[in-house]
Amino acid sequence: MVQKDEHYSLDEQGLFVENVGPWASDKLKIVTDYIQASGAARRGYLGTGAAYIDVFCGPGRSKVRTTGQFMDGSPVAAFKKAKGSLAPFTSINISDADPELLAAADKRLSALGAPVQAISGPASLAMPKIVQSLNTYGLHFAFLDPHNLGTLSFDLFESLATLTRIDIIAHVSLSDLRRNADRYTSAAYDQFDKFAPGWRDRVGTDMNQEALRGAIIQYWSEKVMKLGLPRAKHCELIKGTQGQRLYWLILLARHELAHKLWSKISSSAKAPGFGF
Repeated sequence: MVQKDEHYSLDEQGLFVENVGPWASDKLKIVTDYIQASGAARRGYLGTGAAYIDVFCGPGRSKVRTTGQFMDGSPVAAFKKAKGSLAPFTSINISDADPELLAAADKRLSALGAPVQAISGPASLAMPKIVQSLNTYGLHFAFLDPHNLGTLSFDLFESLATLTRIDIIAHVSLSDLRRNADRYTSAAYDQFDKFAPGWRDRVGTDMNQEALRGAIIQYWSEKVMKLGLPRAKHCELIKGTQGQRLYWLILLARHELAHKLWSKISSSAKAPGFGF
């Protein structure tokens, strides 16, 4: 059950919306720009399937805290953008750990006529079910948008890597990494273990915090590379209203075309690499 706290409220239809910062629109612009740019490639796979995957879908609608303005959540924005591009998604596969949020997103997408497939349960349980339902030879796109590093568990990438053609944009929380890296190295916490399994055998903890954060991300990057999911050279840094560095959006994809499209739509192509 979703608590009616500062994170969620109800809209005029009585459905939950997520209360977000104004930077959420920057995140959605990158994701939807990529969906628009990849329409031509997607058009060649409508027969075998071109699925959208979002296992942290939320309620499908957001409200900016500072202005009260409503905006589409990621699955609704993705569906609309693809529908208006050269090729739509053949299915919109969503999940959320909270059934009320999932139900809200499902209702909103169904009202738009989207080919929505809603799978309940935590991301790690829902993702294998979604992947198994898809044609492995289609061209699929996944947006992984969790609230913290621990929720971005590595098994999600392992499931997606079984698909022959999969492009992934992942939200990697820089603020969580900066704020909690020291705590997460303790054996009492498993956030890093979920995000980058085996890191304790490869990354020493007797280094300064900046070096530790860099080592964790490098180790994670090497692990996804071994899955056959190369990380794009550039990452998109999303900042808060005061310039605070919140999170990266990172493209993982096998095909060179995906990386070319990312370099065209990502402003961070002008400022390569990670920064802590």
